[in-house]
Amino acid sequence: MSRSLAKKLAAIESGTVFVGVDLAKSEHVAVVINQGAERLMRFSFNNERSGFDNFYQEIERVQQQTGAPAVWVGMEPTNYFWKPLAKYLTEVGVTYRLVNAYTVKRRREGDQLDRSKDDRRDAFAIADLLRTGKYMETQLLNGPYAELRQYAWLYARFQKEITQQKTLLHAAVGQLFPELVTVFKDLTGLTARAMLRQHADPVEVASLPEKQFIQRVRAEKPGRRLAIRKLSQAHALARDSVGLLETEALQLSIRCHLQRLALLRKQREVVREQLKQTLLSLAEAPYLLSLGLGIHATAIIMGEIGDPRRYQRGDQLVKLAGIQPTPNLSGQKRSSKTPMSRKGRPRLRSTLYFACLRLVKNDPAFKQLYHRLQTRPYNPLQKMEAIGTLMNKVLRVMWALMRQQAFYEPERLLTT
Repeated sequence: MSRSLAKKLAAIESGTVFVGVDLAKSEHVAVVINQGAERLMRFSFNNERSGFDNFYQEIERVQQQTGAPAVWVGMEPTNYFWKPLAKYLTEVGVTYRLVNAYTVKRRREGDQLDRSKDDRRDAFAIADLLRTGKYMETQLLNGPYAELRQYAWLYARFQKEITQQKTLLHAAVGQLFPELVTVFKDLTGLTARAMLRQHADPVEVASLPEKQFIQRVRAEKPGRRLAIRKLSQAHALARDSVGLLETEALQLSIRCHLQRLALLRKQREVVREQLKQTLLSLAEAPYLLSLGLGIHATAIIMGEIGDPRRYQRGDQLVKLAGIQPTPNLSGQKRSSKTPMSRKGRPRLRSTLYFACLRLVKNDPAFKQLYHRLQTRPYNPLQKMEAIGTLMNKVLRVMWALMRQQAFYEPERLLTT
């Protein structure tokens, strides 16, 4: 038995009753079992205050009937459904734990060889995993850490939507005026936007004298400096363009994508400012920012980590990111010398990766450590392996800064 599993089992009092809840949008299913995995009752309750009150009354009744010293509630972190119930359970003082959805699926399939699935089986599997200590310690965030995580999620969503709109914009322009991408590498730049808003059709552009075409584009952005040479190049290419002749729908599509991009960028900046202000409200912000990751990267990392007081060791942050070395061996097969688990938070992992690239470029201590990892005589690392090691190091340094309430000292990095 692993040390962590033994610790989880030791936290469960003898005689505790376990409630597995299979969450849904409107109605949840609960199954109650004892420590011998005997089912005591099964019931449903709706996703409202009255439903939660009924749920609490039922588990209180079971506790009284069985004389259980405690009741533990388990559930999967399904979408957002678990958050209102977790908030309610915290208010009424009932212990809850989250159970990994993949683990629930494997447990259910192991118990049901025909792989039959319904809400009752899932609820029982959740309760049984709770009974055997196969649960996570994750709890619902509160205060500025909860706000920070929500802002980080919102920022990532806007980033994704902006990328999607850029792709759609390139697809529309590629059909209407494919040669334009040789002039404007970025179709969302100032001059490109001014042209595409009303003059994306190469047939129309070619029908205008060059000076008149440039004047019309300038009228879209009065008082702004445009790249006149690029507009001249676009005008020359328009005469021999191989773009489609059915242009009205494509031109409307281009204008819609440009408008959507402008709105998304404004919304992203609002979120970015809130992300910054929320980070600066944290007591550990000055120490973390001394590391040089930048406000944006630091805010996203802290949004993913949450309240640092929930952790006892820096290793827990490494595991949360999914960057700890994890064996992947089978006979003579070995996937990598230092395989990364990649079972943690993907946004935390990707932010750490780009933060390390920035540190290797701008921080002499990290640059020296990066070089040392690749040139050491014993077990030298490849470039990506060294970056993975530095990602691990960044989290440990951040943990030390928060724990000790100290500012970053580059010289100490090379001695640890």
